[in-house]
Amino acid sequence: MPIQIHGYSIMRSVFIALSTFFLLASVADAQIRIIPRDKVEEVSSPRLADDSASFRFDEKHIKASAISEDDPPVFYRFEFVNIGRTELNVKRLVSTCTCAEATIDKARVAPGEDAVISLEYKPKGHPGKFERKVFVYTEDNVRPSAVLRLSIEVKNGKDMSKPYPIQKGVLRMRRDSVAFTEGMPGMEKLPVVNLGEHPLKLEAMMLPPCLEFKAEPEILLPGSEGQIVLGYNPSSEGKTVRQRDLTVFIKGLGVPPSKSSIKVRIDNK
Repeated sequence: MPIQIHGYSIMRSVFIALSTFFLLASVADAQIRIIPRDKVEEVSSPRLADDSASFRFDEKHIKASAISEDDPPVFYRFEFVNIGRTELNVKRLVSTCTCAEATIDKARVAPGEDAVISLEYKPKGHPGKFERKVFVYTEDNVRPSAVLRLSIEVKNGKDMSKPYPIQKGVLRMRRDSVAFTEGMPGMEKLPVVNLGEHPLKLEAMMLPPCLEFKAEPEILLPGSEGQIVLGYNPSSEGKTVRQRDLTVFIKGLGVPPSKSSIKVRIDNK
């Protein structure tokens, strides 16, 4: 009887081990998808539509000079001629990155006519070496009629976040705390930079009566530096203000008040 029980235990252990193996194998198979080579090549070098022979480009692959992430958008031109016998109707231009936006000067190109596809490249936020593609589709073709390439290197721009380590939404600050002496008027300047894409109008909310808030400049443009000026006026405290630790909240930063605050300490004389 003990041998039978032992044998049953062995068989049960083997069964559990095999079940676990097949379960893990099925899970791995469900998670790992092997993409066939032809599918990969279809993305990198897709088969072209029948009317692709009608396009004659001066250049399909532009190898651009290096630019900086801080540079304004750069435009590149792909010029072509319709050497076919029928009109080309360009319906879609599909880019592989939102940083590259393609447009064409005319959608319908008659035989013998030329046209220009312009590619606007926006380097901000896209440092590195890349090859961007633009797929040109005519009529209702599933396959592109042409594939244009832009090889480009975008060098890192000036990192404004290093001298401004404290983040308040899109606003960066060198420090977010100040101190004044009780009963003595004072003023503190806090350097800031706008790392967002839109102008900022810096204003304070729930400002304690003894403090004054001003932004210089009043409108802080994207990428520009400025300062917040905090003033302490003890004559405005009144009898009801006895706090030693005050808080100033900056509005318009798109973050909760707790993440847009400046700490103000009022020290004893």
